[in-house]
This record gives sequence, structure tokens and C-alpha cells, in this order.
Amino acid sequence: MLAGPPRLVSLLTLCLLFTVGWWYFRVTITSGHDGLSIPGSSASRSKQSRVDPLDFSIPLRFEEGQEKAVGENYTYTIVIGKLKKDDLGWMQRELGGQTWSQVKVYEVEDAGKKGEIPRNKGREAMVYLTYLIDHYEELPEVVIFLHAHKYAWHNNQLSSLSAVHMLKRLNHGRIARLGYMNLRCHHKPGCPDWIHLDRPGADFDFINKPEEIYWRRSVWEELHPGAPLPASLSGVCCAQFAVSRDRLRQIAKERLLHYRKWLLETNIPDQFSGRVFEYLWHYIFTGKEVLCPAENTCYCDGYGYCFGNKQKFEAFFALQDERNKFNEELAPFTRKEDRARKEGQKIDWDEESRKRIKELRDKISSMDTELDALRRRAEERGRDEGSRREEREMWDREDLWDYAPAGKKGPPVHGTEKEFE
Repeated sequence: MLAGPPRLVSLLTLCLLFTVGWWYFRVTITSGHDGLSIPGSSASRSKQSRVDPLDFSIPLRFEEGQEKAVGENYTYTIVIGKLKKDDLGWMQRELGGQTWSQVKVYEVEDAGKKGEIPRNKGREAMVYLTYLIDHYEELPEVVIFLHAHKYAWHNNQLSSLSAVHMLKRLNHGRIARLGYMNLRCHHKPGCPDWIHLDRPGADFDFINKPEEIYWRRSVWEELHPGAPLPASLSGVCCAQFAVSRDRLRQIAKERLLHYRKWLLETNIPDQFSGRVFEYLWHYIFTGKEVLCPAENTCYCDGYGYCFGNKQKFEAFFALQDERNKFNEELAPFTRKEDRARKEGQKIDWDEESRKRIKELRDKISSMDTELDALRRRAEERGRDEGSRREEREMWDREDLWDYAPAGKKGPPVHGTEKEFE
């Protein structure tokens, strides 16, 4: 028997089901229900805000921000904790009044007073968390967290270990785009593999990594109840970094209060409770347990020192290391000459020593000339926005094969042993 024309009720039912399905899909996308949300949208952030802020079993999903056009400025604040004996005159003199007006200074010895930290505990961590909590609703576009000293071993080598040079060259656009940036580019200490919560006692490095002694499972669970234990916590040291307002606003204020409460109540000694956070900041602001950006990328996109690629960057520092070894060998001779000069005497070196001193000084002078030329060339490349993009992180670049060696046209052909085709 042949079927007749479709019944009207069936067509209406199908139309109704289709309409309801389409409506549900649209609502889900725009409201962020069931995990469907547009990356970077306000819907994505609103969904995140609806989650219990202290439920650490649900990882926060951060999206990259948007940077302004080249040449446009960002509002910013530099947050510093200091002792009364620390002199910040270097910042006023060398960065100028406009920058100084953007600095928020906490006198840690004034803890408990209005506008200061509640307690002098946890080193800079208490300062940083207090600023974020107290200014959560009125944050500038970029917040830079910095120590009070101008020079430090953990500042960048190409900036002559100077905080002034780092601040002057810092690319706020990178911070806006990534959300978080450690101000130090060099991996060690902290990367690529640092804190292990399950490290056996016999394997502890009590000299170079004392903070790991306190990084036990109980500490992680106090700070992040419900969150899975990380295989490793690894990030560049040394608690100097910058975060965008967009990223900070994606973290509930309740979490910041939770972290500070832990810091106030923990029995871990002051020095090490602060160092617990030193290897936690990158996790708080990125959700990544391991964050070790390429050093050449950090220098190029972050500060405008662009060597061209990782190999050329590493070659520069290999040359610098070789130069420093020669300088270490020369140092004892130089110290003896300096002491003799102060005493009004002159050292009569033997022939072999005279020959070696001259060789070392000639090598060092030649290497210094070469290093200066390479550094100037890197600075010149860094002034070109295209060159900075070349060394920037590549998440979704369709032109990757443009970087292949000359004559190579594309990816390997499936099922062949040819490298390119």
C-alpha cells in the first residue's frame, strides 16, 4: 500500500522540535551553559563568576586579551613593598615624575596601619595580595609588581641587571595580550622543572631549592582544596611580574582573600611562605602548572631585544659565558695589580704571566666589541614590529611553512620518508 502525504501534525511537530533545538543552542552559546562559551566573551567570564570562587576543582579558563595599536599607552601602576631603610630615590630620579606618580609603595614595617598591609608576613606576597584586594574595583590596565632595589642578580642580563632599564623597555602590549608576564626572561632558577610535591627527602636540594621543603601535599590542598595535585610547579623566579586588568578581573576577589588568609595563618616561616608564592603566581594568573616562555621570545616581544631566533640568542649568551670565563681567569691578576697600585708599588710579572695577561685582555676586549655589536643589532631589530612578531609565541599561525629552509615547500607527504615535498 502506498503511503499518503505526510500528516500535518507530524510536520508541525518536526518544526516545533527544530525551533526549540535552535533556540536552546543559541541560548547555550550566549549564556555559557554546559561549558559552551565564546572564548574571551563576557558570557565566558560571567559563567566563570557564577562558579563558587573557592571551588578549586573547577579550573579557571583564561583567554588571551587584546593589545592596543602600536604606540598607544596603557594605564599602569607599579606596586612595591619596602623596608624603611630602602631608598627608592633611584626610581624618582631615573624614571621621572610621571612614572613615580604611578607607584604604590607599601612600608611593610607600618603593617596594620590604614592603607598598609595587615601584617608583615610572607615578604612581597602580602604586599601584592593586599594591593589587589584593596584596589580590585579600580585597577589600571596593567599592574607591575616589583622589588625595591634597582639592581639585582635576578634582573635581566641584557638590561644590565637594572630595574630601570627593564621598566623603560617593558612592552605593556605583551602583558595585555598574554594576561601575565614574568619580568625575568632567564629560566634558571625555576624552569623547566622545579617544584615536586612528592620529591623524596633524600633528593632534596637544601642549598639551591630550600622552598621545595615546604611545598608538600598539605600546603597545596590548603591553598587549592579539591584541585588535582600538579606533577610539577615550574615557573621563572623571582616574584617580579606584570598582570593585565582583564586577567585580574577573571579571578574572583574571594580567591585573593583566601590566599592572603592562608598567608596570615600559616606556620611556615616568613621567608619560605613568601617563596611558596614565588612559584605559585604563574599558576594563579594563568592556570598553568608549568610556565616557561622561550627566553628569546621574552626578550624580543617583552623588551625589544630581538636576535632573530633561539639559536642566535643562545649563541650570544654562549659567547658572553666564554668571555666571563676569561674574565674570571684574569681577575686574580687584576686584584693583585689593584692592591699594589694602592700601596704605591708595581708588580713585576714573570714572562709567562705577562703573556697570559695580555692574551686574556685582548680576548676580552675583542669579545666585548663583538657582544656590543650583536646587542645593538638586536635592539635595532626590536624597533621593528615585524621582527618582534617573528619571535613571538605562535599559537595559530598559518604561515609557519614560510619559515622552512629555502626550497622546502610543505609538510612531509604521508606515507613517505621524504622530509618535505
